[in-house]
Amino acid sequence: MEKIQKSSNTAVTIAKVLRTFSIIGLVFSVLGAVCGFAMNGFINQYYQDPSNVAAAQSSLEADMGIFGLIPFTSIKEGGNFGIFFAIQLLCCAVVCVAFIYIFGMLKKTMENVRDTGKAFALSETATYKKTFIITSILILLFVDLVPALIAGILLIGLFNVTVAGQSE
Repeated sequence: MEKIQKSSNTAVTIAKVLRTFSIIGLVFSVLGAVCGFAMNGFINQYYQDPSNVAAAQSSLEADMGIFGLIPFTSIKEGGNFGIFFAIQLLCCAVVCVAFIYIFGMLKKTMENVRDTGKAFALSETATYKKTFIITSILILLFVDLVPALIAGILLIGLFNVTVAGQSE
């Protein structure tokens, strides 16, 4: 039991740190998006130079997940680069919210394991399952398939391990 508590303490500390980084990422993503919208004219003026557009070509082609479904070429061709970058940063903010939730859940689960020996009450399993699925879908829509699969596998693994541990 002492080994489980020590491992749980380590996992709680790591989850706190990763959650804090996600919160910092959320704040800076939102601030960047606000600046992108506010400074749209300045950013567009900067990108009137073809050499600056060529230098930023990889950023302009690196569309996040949902952009693969919705063509934003009209925004880029219209010269609204500030709005395009702001929308990308808002997608990053949504992903940060999903990671804040994931690491908060991990922290809560490991604290419960450390303190009670159980991750969560069996009556909460349906709620946990739904929220894990929603989180994975958010990551799929706003990032890409691979991170969504990784998050989904981790969340399903966490869910199955904790439910299996409670049924014994």
